[in-house]
Amino acid sequence: MENWPEMQPEAKRPATSAIEGCQAGPSLRSLDIIDQLLRYVGASERAEEVLQHAVTIARGHTGAGWGMAYLQDGRSEGPSLTIVQGDGEVTAGMQAMVGGSHPAEGKRWAFAYCRAGDDDASQPCCPRTGLAAWLVVPLVANEADMGVLVLGWDAEPPESVDAGLWGVVGKIVGLGVENARLYQEMQNRLRQSSALYEVSKALSSTLNLDDLLSLIVRLATDNIPKAGDGVLHLMDERSGRLHPRAHTWSVEDSRPDYRGRTDMRSGKGIAGTALEMGEVVNVPDVSLDERYIKGGTRAVASMLVAPLRLGDRSIGTLSVDSTQRNAFTQQDEYLLMTLATQAAVAIDNARLVQDLQQSLDDLESAQEALVQSEKLSAIGQLIAGVAHELNNPLTAVMGYAQLLQASSADEQMRHDLDRISIQAQRAAKIVQNLLTFARQHKADRQRVAINDIVERVIDLRAYQLQVDNVRVVLDLDEDPLETVADGNQLQQVMLNLLNNAHDAIRSVRDKGEIRISTRHKGHTILISCADDGPGLAPEVRRHLFEPFYTTKDVGQGTGLGLSICYGIISEHRGKIWAESTEGGGTVFHVELPVVQEPVGVGRQASAEMVAPSPGRRVLVVEDERDVAQLLRRVLVADGHTVILAEDGNEAVEHLQALGEDGLDLVISDIKMPGLGGPALYKRLKRDYPSLVKRMVIITGDMMNAATRGFLRETGLPYLTKPFGLDDLKFKMTELLRE
Repeated sequence: MENWPEMQPEAKRPATSAIEGCQAGPSLRSLDIIDQLLRYVGASERAEEVLQHAVTIARGHTGAGWGMAYLQDGRSEGPSLTIVQGDGEVTAGMQAMVGGSHPAEGKRWAFAYCRAGDDDASQPCCPRTGLAAWLVVPLVANEADMGVLVLGWDAEPPESVDAGLWGVVGKIVGLGVENARLYQEMQNRLRQSSALYEVSKALSSTLNLDDLLSLIVRLATDNIPKAGDGVLHLMDERSGRLHPRAHTWSVEDSRPDYRGRTDMRSGKGIAGTALEMGEVVNVPDVSLDERYIKGGTRAVASMLVAPLRLGDRSIGTLSVDSTQRNAFTQQDEYLLMTLATQAAVAIDNARLVQDLQQSLDDLESAQEALVQSEKLSAIGQLIAGVAHELNNPLTAVMGYAQLLQASSADEQMRHDLDRISIQAQRAAKIVQNLLTFARQHKADRQRVAINDIVERVIDLRAYQLQVDNVRVVLDLDEDPLETVADGNQLQQVMLNLLNNAHDAIRSVRDKGEIRISTRHKGHTILISCADDGPGLAPEVRRHLFEPFYTTKDVGQGTGLGLSICYGIISEHRGKIWAESTEGGGTVFHVELPVVQEPVGVGRQASAEMVAPSPGRRVLVVEDERDVAQLLRRVLVADGHTVILAEDGNEAVEHLQALGEDGLDLVISDIKMPGLGGPALYKRLKRDYPSLVKRMVIITGDMMNAATRGFLRETGLPYLTKPFGLDDLKFKMTELLRE
């Protein structure tokens, strides 16, 4: 064994005779040993140091070859700390000194000096030690036994020893041990207080739950001296299971599939026991504890588990373990429990902050959705007003174009007038598409040929594409690809995709190519529009079809085009998506179902049904002069008599003059100055009931809730501005048919 480094024992002296019991006065050697003990033992801060000094000094003053000291563990019969000094290997005799000096149950240690061959019956153990002599000195503090100091001689032991002197030595060493213990306890408390202060600061440094859980485990393993690893479990309130949320070891290296592998819950496992009891569980040897649930190959010898509690509510556990048995003390239990208490509050606060942040995020999302909804509502109101103002001139443009087309013999003129009519219809459909986007009204669907729509769109943009050096390559299916759809809406989709491809190319180069293909695939039609522009970033693709999202510069895009396209295609039960091609460029795909028969589509006018018998008397109530004159011209050309009124009041005057039988048909707008269409209807119903069945409403304000409600309630036939002349004649034929 190594000698205590701070102090070497004095050289052995020949044993001198001494008198048992106290001498008449203390000798210089007695004073010297007491002085050294007071100086060295009194200055020691640890019990181990006290015992090392005591054994060294005692051997130096007695010439003992061997010295041993140990402290009694108050919680068990074995020693808590043993110090051995001596020359050579520990013999069986030296080991026998410890067992031989231990008092019987209920007895205290007693001073004893024994030499081999003594016949003193009170020292029966001497012959069994194999030593020449040995001395047992009880270590006492405040009348309590702390342990024992044992000296042994292989040869030439003293004849006797001073029992009084060694009694004083035992008290000095015992008090030194007690003082060292008190000092260590005070230091431990200071360290715990400091650790808890640092813990409280650290726990308040973050409100991120995952970061906080990892921090708590690290603080536990850093502040408990013999802790090797740690883990924090949180309890699932619905299932009651404990789930590991943070730990110090590597899952991949030490515990494969650790998460969810064990079924720990309240009352099951060591952690579950701590959770159920609500107090710390200290397991000195997990191999002897049947509650221990082994996970992986990581070595664990002892465990310390504290519950995480908030009042009477348990939320989880905090555990540390060690590769040493009996690793954790009462101070460790107190420290871990205090840390767990602080951690539970911090975890609850972090959860509250997390829930609050989630609520704020949800609120922000709801606010954004509300803002978007308000934008859409505002756009709907704006478009409704614009539609009402545009539909009247569009009605006049379409009507007069059709009149001129019917009367012109010039083929080129007829072609140009047809283009005017088509563009006017397109303008009307653009407005209706925006209204469809804002209010989600059903489209007007007929049988259409997809290839015709594609070619018509390219024809509309041909000149501008040619000017900008953008070549369009068509690869259309041989089949016309017919389906039931709203042709104008699909034309709007194709026009939007073509314009986007054009803009994408122009943003990076002065010329480019757009490839458009159509294919018949099973029960679907696939339309693809590819460009060689810059392509789409993943972030852009994620938001591509969101309202108001645009990658164009301010003033160059509203962010509505693709969102409207998405709405139109979705309403047709189709799909639209975008892909980036290798080497740059974007491909938009539109997939539409092949529908054989139109559903809910009204009967269309035919050439054979648009010629009601002439000579009818028609009252036209319309405040828009161009529209009124158009109607008059068309009806007069068909041989009818037309009476014009600018509002409902003037119409009532004509009715009063002509009487109920003086009119065959009433055509009335809804919104007019003075007496409007709904009020005129009420007058007819009251005063001229037979005319109610021969009343036609014309309106450019179908998005107005009041207008829709009026038409739904009355069931009156109506024409939506802008309308074609054939539509007007068809409606008249229906009403005037006998």
